[in-house]
Amino acid sequence: MNTLITSAMFKGKYLKNIPPDFQWQKTPLQTYPLSFLRNHFILPLPVIQTSYNFLFYIKEGSFVNRINNNLYHCGPGSLVFVSAGTINALQKTSDDLKGYFVLIEEKIMTVLFNQSELLNVFMIDPVLKLKEVESEWMYTICKLLFTELNSKLPNIQISSSLTQALLSKIIQLSEKQRTITRSQQIAINFKKLVHQHYIKEKKLSFYTDSLAVSANYLNRCVKMVFHKSCKEIIAEVSVLNSQILLLDKTKTIAEISFQLNFDDPSYFTRIFKNFTGMTPTEYRIKNMHDLS
Repeated sequence: MNTLITSAMFKGKYLKNIPPDFQWQKTPLQTYPLSFLRNHFILPLPVIQTSYNFLFYIKEGSFVNRINNNLYHCGPGSLVFVSAGTINALQKTSDDLKGYFVLIEEKIMTVLFNQSELLNVFMIDPVLKLKEVESEWMYTICKLLFTELNSKLPNIQISSSLTQALLSKIIQLSEKQRTITRSQQIAINFKKLVHQHYIKEKKLSFYTDSLAVSANYLNRCVKMVFHKSCKEIIAEVSVLNSQILLLDKTKTIAEISFQLNFDDPSYFTRIFKNFTGMTPTEYRIKNMHDLS
């Protein structure tokens, strides 16, 4: 399913009243002050998947961001990393929001950094809370990165080095990365596999075979880390992706159900309601109203 939102699509569809003389950066790395963006977001955003990785660094103020099926209330000294393809939706921001938004295209992410390390850090908890001295460090790096990328002739080597330093610092500061257990790693790997194969592979046996573990052990690992069963995770990922498809009014509920490899649209509807409290039709109507 080609549902990924590019940076150009996002700027054109989900931002408003951008000054005509504003110069968007044209590099695969981009950085913008949150104090500028907060005035132009069309909120609340619908659930989307971006083709790029991005992080929010909050120096002052706060925002509420939905990542997958959870809401995160992020305040000063918070750093939020969202990898490409992750389902997310910015819900609201405070009027005093300050910090930086850093966009990293996939084509450069693999060159800059080992992305699996970041995924391990943020798969369990996508928000990293910084101490004051750590927050000031992040602010300094982000400010330098913005200054370089916003110059007339940005130096990609300098901006890449600054971004590598930023990502390396995130890994260093994350206690979760240093103390990750085998059970946590198995749960993380399971969730990665589900996001890759949720359409065709809805049976637990595929994942136990792929990870070479028993069903009981995999369920114990997943429940310990994500507080849900493997079956619930598989269904939840399908429902999250269906919410994006429901924004396309040309598709019927049955068509979306079959696209997600559900044999029975009524079964898909029951699962959807279990996770969202609404039927797919009710969800579609609500979101169309929110976007109008």
